[in-house]
Amino acid sequence: MCGIQFLFTDAEDKRYERRVKAELLLERGVNADTKKYLLLLYASAANLLSFAGYTTKSVFDAIRGYAHKSLAEY
Repeated sequence: MCGIQFLFTDAEDKRYERRVKAELLLERGVNADTKKYLLLLYASAANLLSFAGYTTKSVFDAIRGYAHKSLAEY
């Protein structure tokens, strides 16, 4: 399988060349843009759950309520 593989590094940077890095150009110490990947995850979940009326924001709000709970609370 051949395709373009990249990592979002700073999706909101004004300079486009700083937003993503091609896999072959990744250097040690380059961090992923966690916020961007979480937004993509929420959007994907909203897409899968859209039949039940979920939106990206409602998925985020539902998950945010569980962020500070430990597994022992369940």
